[in-house]
Amino acid sequence: MVPCVISDTQIGAIPKSTIEIIQTLKYYVAERARTARRFLKHCNLPFPIQDIVIIEMDKREILAGQDQVLNWLKNGFDVGVISESGMPGIADPGKEFASLAHQNHFEVIALTGPSSIMLAISASGLNGQNFCFQGYLPIKDHELKNKLNEIQKFALKGQTQIFIETPYRNERLFDQIIKNIDPNLKLCLAIDLTGPSQSIKTQRLAQWKSTKPNFHKIPTVFLIGK
Repeated sequence: MVPCVISDTQIGAIPKSTIEIIQTLKYYVAERARTARRFLKHCNLPFPIQDIVIIEMDKREILAGQDQVLNWLKNGFDVGVISESGMPGIADPGKEFASLAHQNHFEVIALTGPSSIMLAISASGLNGQNFCFQGYLPIKDHELKNKLNEIQKFALKGQTQIFIETPYRNERLFDQIIKNIDPNLKLCLAIDLTGPSQSIKTQRLAQWKSTKPNFHKIPTVFLIGK
């Protein structure tokens, strides 16, 4: 399981020990081949980038390349699984191929690298002993409102709620949070983690009403807690 940079400019966020293993891999399953190759070009590979073979995950049929992956593994090749950002299998595709390897008795190794969820909870000042990652919230207004009501119930009990959104919908989600969540609860916005405009700020929702952030189209992790 190969971590990718969260911000395109921060290859230094990937540990040297992980880079050294990446430099030995020639076979990959990737969420998007183009993004994967762009990242791998920055890893000082000891061989031409053209030598790398990548199967692209098909979102409609996520295990479309499973036969090829199993063939690689059975022939003794190490295979990397890489997502668009951060750790594969966490808020991104990849778990299916880890599961496939387990089912066929191949070792699965998670390499060390950045995870926006872990970075956000660590820096938020919210409860890191009891938290839940909710993934992407519903888009439709009534479904989103119901989900936010559910999130509020758990947050009031002390469980930090973590979720993400497609960046161009950040402002809409923020407005819905302000409208529907108890103003005494805290909201942390972890914006552009590891990137040049990184901002991590936690304050009560009542305070956020007068300090709306400028984070349109910028990757952001939302956290709500006490």
